[in-house]
Amino acid sequence: MSRWDIDPAGVAAVLRRTERVAAEFDEELRSLNAGLEGAAGQSSSAIVASALQGYAESAEADIRFVLTRTGACLYGAARATNAYVDGDLQMAATAQASASAAPDPGPMMPGRGPR
Repeated sequence: MSRWDIDPAGVAAVLRRTERVAAEFDEELRSLNAGLEGAAGQSSSAIVASALQGYAESAEADIRFVLTRTGACLYGAARATNAYVDGDLQMAATAQASASAAPDPGPMMPGRGPR
């Protein structure tokens, strides 16, 4: 990749929206668990209750994966964007320092006579 085109403010806005949605995961999981427990209780069937419990147990790893991956993606995107911004600031500071450290050309510069 020869050029980066990152809008830090745009990234921050997307991350904030995504975090708001991800924050709802906990409530959704509570709702799912309550629904499964309610269905198991209302069925009055040990077979149905066992099947629902089996589903919950089998889905747990996938749900944890989604939650973990979502958090990792948000964190990684924020860190990468911050590194990009810090890199830009560092490059600007280096360029500014290099420019101000340039020697005075004095009389050697075309169009300038002796001082």
